[in-house]
Amino acid sequence: MKCIFCAIPSQTYILENTDFYVIPDKYPVSKGHSLIISKRHFEHYFELTDEEAASLLQITRELKASLDAEHQPTGYNLAMNCGRSAGQTVFHFHMHVIPRYK
Repeated sequence: MKCIFCAIPSQTYILENTDFYVIPDKYPVSKGHSLIISKRHFEHYFELTDEEAASLLQITRELKASLDAEHQPTGYNLAMNCGRSAGQTVFHFHMHVIPRYK
């Protein structure tokens, strides 16, 4: 089975850096719900290199600034499921960034 995240066209990216790209979530739970996805195919957070971890922090902050400007959320959830027993269904690293509102 092909990885759905490896096949996402770059025209759909709303942000990117050397290691990650951001797309709107296909099934958003709130306005601005986005996914940060690794360009390198690996399964979950615990497989990040130190350089990728720094890059993830950078793009997460960029995304937050963009969402703050566009939607003015009052909070955020950052969510990663690591492994099948934790609820992971797409086995390619991704983190949900979910803006929350009062």
